[in-house]
Amino acid sequence: MTLKNKNETDLHDIRLHGRGGQGTVSAAALLALAAFEDGFESQAFPKFGSERRGAPVEAYVRISSSVIRAHTQVYTPDAVVIQDVGLLHSEPLLQGLNPGGLIVLNAVEKPTNIGDNFRWICLPASGISERHIGRPLPNTVLLGALAASTEWVSLIALEKAITIHLASKGEETVKVNIEALREGYEFPL
Repeated sequence: MTLKNKNETDLHDIRLHGRGGQGTVSAAALLALAAFEDGFESQAFPKFGSERRGAPVEAYVRISSSVIRAHTQVYTPDAVVIQDVGLLHSEPLLQGLNPGGLIVLNAVEKPTNIGDNFRWICLPASGISERHIGRPLPNTVLLGALAASTEWVSLIALEKAITIHLASKGEETVKVNIEALREGYEFPL
């Protein structure tokens, strides 16, 4: 597999935004693990202030076919994954996003008058996850949509990452998260 949507570099920076308890940090870990499973170099790390449910959380992922030397926050992402549409009005989520960059948003439709020079993918990830997982945890659904729209990681690698990362939570948890991932991957883009 080769990295898709390359410009001058094969490095892809992704910034994930959510609230504490939505699985933002887990999503970053899953994405980096999937990239590694696909044979790429990857890294994931979070940034958060007070550790409480509902507080804004950021996480970062880098994927490359060569050694990743940067160990800083992602300031100019190629893609932004937003788990809570309400954060668009309180945080500068699109700051630094490359022109033509991808936004994967947990919402039924694109908000008006925001970031018209970006590519938007909107899907009701909380509703999809609630149907599969029984709770509004949009992270795996959004990862599925990101993977389908960029091909930076494969669906098979994401499924394997979920299986590894969530194994301690039981087979049923792994199964329903993979179902949610697949629905996000198959969502019409």
